[in-house]
Amino acid sequence: GELLPGSSEQVGVWWASSGWKIGRDCPLPQARGEALTIRAAKNEVEAAQLVLRPKAAIQGLSVTPGALNGPAGATIPAACVEVLEVRYVNVTQTTDRSSVAGYWPDPLPPIDKPMNLEAGKNQPFWVRVHVPRDARAGVYEGRIDLAAKGFKTAVPIKIEVYDFDLPNRMTCVTAFGFSDDLAYHYQGVTDPQQKRQVLEKYFANYSAHHISTYNLAPLDPIRVTWP
Repeated sequence: GELLPGSSEQVGVWWASSGWKIGRDCPLPQARGEALTIRAAKNEVEAAQLVLRPKAAIQGLSVTPGALNGPAGATIPAACVEVLEVRYVNVTQTTDRSSVAGYWPDPLPPIDKPMNLEAGKNQPFWVRVHVPRDARAGVYEGRIDLAAKGFKTAVPIKIEVYDFDLPNRMTCVTAFGFSDDLAYHYQGVTDPQQKRQVLEKYFANYSAHHISTYNLAPLDPIRVTWP
């Protein structure tokens, strides 16, 4: 990762790519960068992680992304920039040799209210940008405003949009495993209508990320067989 402008001894502010799992206790990076940086094609959704590590606890933090300004007056609206909380799961029993016991980052719930941050611990945020299909190619710049009691800063964000777009219907088809029964159990639903609503939300999320599962209709009697 890289330290960002606005990072201080009181609050470390840094960023890392979406491919890293950031532990609560990993140290601040030594390298420095100018902005949280994402590169994506048109009609692509891509993310990076913004991380705060306060020396003292922070109360009532709000995270507000703004619009991104690009070449020749082009803009990517603020509605296309989503910030999610990276939440941790306490793993008490490892499942294989690659597993690690302890707090592991995994869920990405939306932020629906101001947050409190623990002293001396990393708190990552998942910054997800949906590049419109009609966006102009080039570099877009903006900021994410952070504000809390006794703390305020603006994090620069830079998006490089490539000069090609991803199709709405992917030519490279995926086939990910997905257990709808596990999803219903996790969400705590048993009513058939609620199951269907939960399934629709999962599949809408997969569709937004160009992901297909093996079984696209687990609640309906549709089956494909080969002789």
